[in-house]
Amino acid sequence: MKPAGPSARTAAADPPDAAAPAAHRVTGAEIEELARRLLDPVSRLIRADLRRGRERAGRLYDGRR
Repeated sequence: MKPAGPSARTAAADPPDAAAPAAHRVTGAEIEELARRLLDPVSRLIRADLRRGRERAGRLYDGRR
């Protein structure tokens, strides 16, 4: 077996963020925008799943409203 060369050792020792190009980094504003865009569709899916669960249990209404 050959010992690993210096380039192999430094590539493995570098953290993944240091090697990533700047184009792949996500800013806080982009995360906030993504969260806002996902909030409505995800909440709609959760409400529909809860509604189906109540229908399966035979209780059509939540009782809190």
